[in-house]
Amino acid sequence: MGEGGIIEMADTAGTYPYELRLPLAPYRFTWANEAAVDCQKSYTDSYSEERYTHADGCVVIIRHYSADGSFHVMSDRGDIELVDNAGDYRSPVSISVVKLP
Repeated sequence: MGEGGIIEMADTAGTYPYELRLPLAPYRFTWANEAAVDCQKSYTDSYSEERYTHADGCVVIIRHYSADGSFHVMSDRGDIELVDNAGDYRSPVSISVVKLP
């Protein structure tokens, strides 16, 4: 266990059927359906990770890489949807939305 009760994990993500590597942009993460019932946070030298577990046991992982600020979202629950407002110059909203399954 790391400082302050924070768990430090090695690469525990494994392989997930649904993955999305996000381009650099500001993001807001939302749940498409019901929210998760548990969240575990971990930190390594390379990234911080939030692991969300749903009532049915499915998992959604959000990794934030400190070197370049990118995100990698993994899920065994379903598709991850990106509404890329930041990449659309016509959009009046500059923050992209990531809808988590």
